[in-house]
Parts: sequence; C-alpha cells; structure tokens
Amino acid sequence: MPTFAAITEDQLTAALHAVVADRGLNWTYPDIDTDPEAYVEPDDHHPLFAENSGEHGLPSCRYVSADGHRPMCLIGAALHRAGVPLHVLADHEGALAHVVLDLVIDPVLPGLVADAARAAQNVQDDGGTSGDALAAYHNVLIAGRVMNRASA
Repeated sequence: MPTFAAITEDQLTAALHAVVADRGLNWTYPDIDTDPEAYVEPDDHHPLFAENSGEHGLPSCRYVSADGHRPMCLIGAALHRAGVPLHVLADHEGALAHVVLDLVIDPVLPGLVADAARAAQNVQDDGGTSGDALAAYHNVLIAGRVMNRASA
C-alpha cells in the first residue's frame, strides 16, 4: 500500500532533471571508501529484498544517508525533491526503485515509469554518471512508448 501522496510522471521527471542539474551530469555515486554512509550493509536491507546487493558483493547504495539527513541516490534525491520525506525513503532501504515508487506514491505510477526509474537506478548502481542514469530513464520511456504505439 502506498505511503505518500500523488506524484505524477511529470513531477518525478522534473525532479530527476533538477537533481541532475544540481549535481552535474558527471556526478557518480560516492566511493564506499570516501562515503561509507552511502551504502547499505547486506544485513540492513529491507527483508523482502535482502538479495539486492551491489556488484561484486559490495553493499548496495542508499536512498538516504545513514544519519537520515540527506538523500543519496538519484531516485532517492528525486523522490525527496518531489515531496517524499527522507524517513519514508529510509523505511525502504534495499528495495529496488520500481518497488519503492509503488510503495510511496499514490496513485501508483504506470509500470513504464517504474521500469524507467529502475533502469536509472541500475546505471547509477553500476557506477554510471547521473547523466547516463537520466538517459537510461528516458530511453526506457521512449522505447516503451514506441512499442506501445507499434502494437496499437
């Protein structure tokens, strides 16, 4: 069941663009050695998503810093900018982006938008830049819409 209010696709997209504009296109997720609070230890994951760990066995990234005072990943930062409180995001650490969107937004966004958020998260979690993550988000939206039109 969602735990927050309505955020539209346009609002989420605008928030993603604003975060990337603030951080820069070349921003990458902090290195675990320089910002250990940017990562979740495997034992701290949301119990339903305990298998969600980063590449090579590294702990996965966080939506919110360990101290609870700043958004971390692109999706967390965008959701926070769109109005989701940090404590709500922190309750879903370790869950994948498409699941978090479904849990915190009411009414639930279309599946294509959730898939696009997951694609952005994947790029970022694999060390890609914010610009690359934003491009992945838009690529999934565009490809999905083209496929929907082709099948109509």
